[in-house]
Amino acid sequence: MTKPGNAYLLLFTVVFSTMMITACSVKKNTRTRRAYHNVTSHYNVYWNGNESLKTGVTELRKIVVDDYSKVLLVNNLGRKSDAQKQNTHNDRAIQKASITVQRHSMFFGGKERVKWIKDSYLLMAKAHFYKQDYTSARRTFDFVNKQYSDSEISFTAQMWLAMTYVQLKQVEKAEPIFQLLLAKSKEMDMPAEVRRNLPFAYADFLIKTEKYDKAISYLKQGLLDNNDRFLKTRAMFVLAQIYKKQNDLPRALELYKQVIKRNPPYEMAFEARINLATAYDASLGDSKQIVKVLNKMLRDEKNKDYKDKIYFALAEIALKDGDEPLAIDFLKKSVASTVQDKNQQTTSALKLAAILFENNEYVVSQAYYDTAVRALPKDYPGYDSIKNKSEVLSGLVINLTTVQLQDSLLRLANLDSTERNKIIGKMVAGYIESERKQAEEAANDLRNNNLPMNDAGNTRQPGSMPSTDWYFYNPNTLGFGFTEFAKKWGRRKLEDNWRVSDKQSISASENEGFLANTKNETTGTDSASVALTPRDPAYYLQDIPLTDEKQQASLESIMESLNNLGYIYKEQLGDYPRSKEAYLSLNERFPENKYRLQAMYALYKIYTEENNPEKAGLYKSEIIGNYPDSDYAMVLIDPEYFIKKAAQQNESTEFYGQTLEAYHAEEFYRVMLNADRARKLYANDTMLMPRFEFLRAIAAGRLQTIDSLATGLDNLTKKFPKSPVTAKALDILRNVNKEYDLKMDIPEPVGDISKPKEEEFPFTFETESAHLVMIITSGKSVRTDPLKVRISDFNERSYSLNKLTIKSLVLDNDRSLITIGNFDNLESADDYYNAILSSDYVFGSINRNDVKVYPISLTNYPVFYRNKDTEQYNRFLEMNRQKTE
Repeated sequence: MTKPGNAYLLLFTVVFSTMMITACSVKKNTRTRRAYHNVTSHYNVYWNGNESLKTGVTELRKIVVDDYSKVLLVNNLGRKSDAQKQNTHNDRAIQKASITVQRHSMFFGGKERVKWIKDSYLLMAKAHFYKQDYTSARRTFDFVNKQYSDSEISFTAQMWLAMTYVQLKQVEKAEPIFQLLLAKSKEMDMPAEVRRNLPFAYADFLIKTEKYDKAISYLKQGLLDNNDRFLKTRAMFVLAQIYKKQNDLPRALELYKQVIKRNPPYEMAFEARINLATAYDASLGDSKQIVKVLNKMLRDEKNKDYKDKIYFALAEIALKDGDEPLAIDFLKKSVASTVQDKNQQTTSALKLAAILFENNEYVVSQAYYDTAVRALPKDYPGYDSIKNKSEVLSGLVINLTTVQLQDSLLRLANLDSTERNKIIGKMVAGYIESERKQAEEAANDLRNNNLPMNDAGNTRQPGSMPSTDWYFYNPNTLGFGFTEFAKKWGRRKLEDNWRVSDKQSISASENEGFLANTKNETTGTDSASVALTPRDPAYYLQDIPLTDEKQQASLESIMESLNNLGYIYKEQLGDYPRSKEAYLSLNERFPENKYRLQAMYALYKIYTEENNPEKAGLYKSEIIGNYPDSDYAMVLIDPEYFIKKAAQQNESTEFYGQTLEAYHAEEFYRVMLNADRARKLYANDTMLMPRFEFLRAIAAGRLQTIDSLATGLDNLTKKFPKSPVTAKALDILRNVNKEYDLKMDIPEPVGDISKPKEEEFPFTFETESAHLVMIITSGKSVRTDPLKVRISDFNERSYSLNKLTIKSLVLDNDRSLITIGNFDNLESADDYYNAILSSDYVFGSINRNDVKVYPISLTNYPVFYRNKDTEQYNRFLEMNRQKTE
């Protein structure tokens, strides 16, 4: 028998359970149900999703990398790969927000009755934003703004929508939204989230659009309104950067000090200390104390990865103190000591290159310019000017190298065999010694955790390299250095130990062409020479021009390069003394050279600019006396010669226009008369005369016989074979010859062989169709099943919302194939491809040479599976990616 107390308890349980079950329903709009769904949606679901989002943001802040060479943003969202690492947190936030909407929404009477539904939509949009899925974020923020326009949450959605447009680079859409919110914030009380974050969001927008002055007031306002310590510290640093940029050093210094006191992340504290040093005013104090602090930082083991920045700061202080040689030394150390910050290396290389260029140290300057250009983005301020300067200097280096190399080879060729072999023996010994030193350096690098140039005592710079380093830094090997270094090492970046390389001037293709020419023209080597190494004396003998024919080829190379040097120094660098030296050397060494006239005119212009009328007069007299019919003589006699010549050309152009009008009007007698007159007046005009002759031939054919047309066109093609009109004339001739059987010998058209034929592929390049990511593994080295498990784990953590499928099959006897999919388009597949490639968990235990990963469309997948040619597919992919970049 049931006790009364137990009966009441049972009754209460039944009633309470019934109430809870009925309260769970969202079909009826009652107070109890609204209360239930508001409480459970908040504390059961939304709260967990929001916490997951906050965790993701916190983790993201820890891994993003700032470029301190630029003004920072208060909110740095990092790269796509950084965002992908937080997919677990962001996807969980999206899942929780979706559950809240699906299970707890109560929409009655045109109104949502559960408060946390709109917040869940906003949470979902934020998670997409931090995933850098800005299209989904934009749609969801826009939905919240419009769906809940009568709620203050719409202002929050608008702020985030504007931030999304900024990330999408749609400035014209972001600006009006920011302006509207700022205006309304003055008239009404905004939600706390907007009040705290709007100033920083708009400041970031202004910084991205380089309106630094306007950003100051919003940064200051954000510092007052926002209580996030992390963001406030960043805002102080950004404000200090802008003040320094404006040369408001006292305010910048004060803010950098405040940043340091707030105990920021180590790198920001380090940058603040560096900026404190470089922001000092040389006119107001002594730099000794600052230099002492920086030297102490150099000795600190924690700063071993930041030595490049410290050296750069020391260089800036040296420049402020007027000690340029010391600044150059520090900048070289900055470039050479870079471990991982390529931005700092580029900044240091650019500054050093500019200083060396101004000092006319062109060869070394080129090396630093070239390294900088290779790392600079194309939107870098002044990029085109910097790139052009690098290319000019590259041409200079090639021609200097040619002269030095060929002179060295000719000197060796003129020695007797005994003396020549002695010198070559010394070079072989030097090479062997250099290999020994390289082995020692490699061993030292390994002992230092594979981080070369971290050693505080390592001060060797590009200007003081050992014998096997860059050829133009060592006078003992200037000649052979180019050939030896290019063959053995190819490209190198601008770092210590011949890493001042990677040159456009001596790029791989140019090296091959230059060396091939040297071989073909001066040695005539056979295939046996390929096996020679710098340890073999024959390696050096193969380049020496020992016959008259080969020596003449070397001399012609020198002649061409001296002429090029004269032109580059004068016209592109404005260095008249060195241009004069090159032209004088050209005419002295090669009295009958084909550039003698141009060189003499250049020397005349140089001496005129140098206010040396005596020397200028000598060259003027020689040009007029020996080359009276040349344009150079004409312009020396009559300074307006080219003006008059241009007027004559205008006259001939106008006359041709009249002749063409007569042709269109079918006044063929007039056409022939005009063409005959043009033969007398403009016989030397190689641009217009072929056109006159063409019109005359057509007119003759219309007035006389078909033979007259054929004869006129045949004469045109033989007299002006390179004219653009000739191709049209030949086409007409072929048709006439065939139709009237004139039995003329007319060459058949030749296809364009100037461009290599583009490889044809069986694949179709698609960007918007469904894609897979395929992983091809070596069956002998990689176990497929464990790899699939790790891929599945990776997908569960980072791509749980994508519902990806993993399949595997045997590709051939040696390889296996794993596919992951499906992805909506190539961009989505690329995102996954980049994310999984960077995962140490998936591939950390596998030799990367045993794995190949590619995105592939569903259309191309069966084609690939049939031919199984990964190299071909890789070439196809690379070619089409280059076309779309």
